[in-house]
Amino acid sequence: MIWVDRPSGAVDGGFQAIVRRCLDYPLVDRLLAANSKKTRPDELVDSAAVESIGAVCAVAVTALIVITVAHAGWLAAIAVVAASGIIIAILRRRSTDRRLRVQVVVDGYRQEADQWQQQWLRLQQDAEQTQSALQKMRDGVIMLSREGNVLLVNPSAKFLLGIADRSDMGGRRLGEIVRIPELSRVITAAASGDGPQKVHVEVVCSDRIRSIKVRVDPIESRLETKLLVTLRDETEANRVDEMRREFVANISHELKTPLAAIKGYAETVELAIEDDPDAAKHFMSQINAQCLRLERLIADMMQLARAQAGNSHLSIGRVDFSEVVSESLRSNCPIAEVKEIAVVYQAGQSQWIHSDREATLTIANNLIGNAIRYTSLGGRVEVGFRDAGKFLALVVQDNGVGINAEEQERIFERFYRVQKSRVARGDESDPLSEGTGIGLSIVKNLAISLGGEVRVESKPGRGSKFEVLLPKAELA
Repeated sequence: MIWVDRPSGAVDGGFQAIVRRCLDYPLVDRLLAANSKKTRPDELVDSAAVESIGAVCAVAVTALIVITVAHAGWLAAIAVVAASGIIIAILRRRSTDRRLRVQVVVDGYRQEADQWQQQWLRLQQDAEQTQSALQKMRDGVIMLSREGNVLLVNPSAKFLLGIADRSDMGGRRLGEIVRIPELSRVITAAASGDGPQKVHVEVVCSDRIRSIKVRVDPIESRLETKLLVTLRDETEANRVDEMRREFVANISHELKTPLAAIKGYAETVELAIEDDPDAAKHFMSQINAQCLRLERLIADMMQLARAQAGNSHLSIGRVDFSEVVSESLRSNCPIAEVKEIAVVYQAGQSQWIHSDREATLTIANNLIGNAIRYTSLGGRVEVGFRDAGKFLALVVQDNGVGINAEEQERIFERFYRVQKSRVARGDESDPLSEGTGIGLSIVKNLAISLGGEVRVESKPGRGSKFEVLLPKAELA
């Protein structure tokens, strides 16, 4: 073995430099200090530098042993090895502690990042749900800035205001897009601090006029005041209210007329019962006729209420349509014979439909009864069936007075009667010959409840043709 002697000073200086390098921890100290400054973890951890500490220590120990053996012998070298082992163990323990502390810092940053990501996903989900709700709302919603610029608008608002769905309204002034003075007035009032505003406006869209209820609410925030405009279409609600008022007026009139007649006849009978018994009998018959009219009116109103209630009260099954029509004709033919009206019925074989028998009989009675009632003396009424694919149509046609085109849309309304129909028939003297004005409304509602429909074709002076289509029954 060849030993190379070197100056002890140079050796000690090199050894001391190695030891100082082993005991120097600037990187770990920076890692722990940076934790309080919330520095990014990837800027702190230099794992290669930390791992090099162990390697440097190993080199230092080896060099120390060689130097000790060369100068002081093996016993000193063993002591140096023991001391070095203790030092390395201490250094490793400190290094492990620092690694654990750094790992805690990194895990904290990772957990905080995950929490921010989850919060972002929740905010994104809430925004998507809000956007979906706005898109599907039937009411119109418009968000405006204080100056009246459009910030947000949903499709219903564009539809109600008659704006093209694809038009871009973002950032534009609402007053420039929709020129409705009342709407601009309430928006200006709300923006001026006058509180929530309400107004009803009418919007002309193609061939119809919509009645729109508008509400403008100011929304205060730390940055600026915004305006929330809500639009609600009340066209249908107004139409229903009008129908309700008309119904009350009509039913009051229908009840008042026979009651007034009954009262007048009763007073006349009371005065004439002793002096003129024949006149008293005549007035008693008139009282009876008016009572029958009231009874029929009430019965028709009850039928109409059931028809408008839907099919929940109906017993739907297989019904022989031809047999039901034959029963109706047996009830109405005596009236036709009195008026010398020819009733032609092509019965044929059984015609099965999916329906309720009583409802079907009500439909047939109203259509056939109306045809006979509004056909002049010596006229003709034809009753038959027509195959309409999945439906079977009952066809009732007459050569009576007919219906004007402008009135054909209204004949299915409650209490609506064709003008001058009784005069055209020439039987205005009979109070029972006039209908209650509810029959066709009953027919329409029952047909809809049974899954069918009703149609009409008519020309004044040439008669009318009514068709009621009801679903065919499946083959047994």
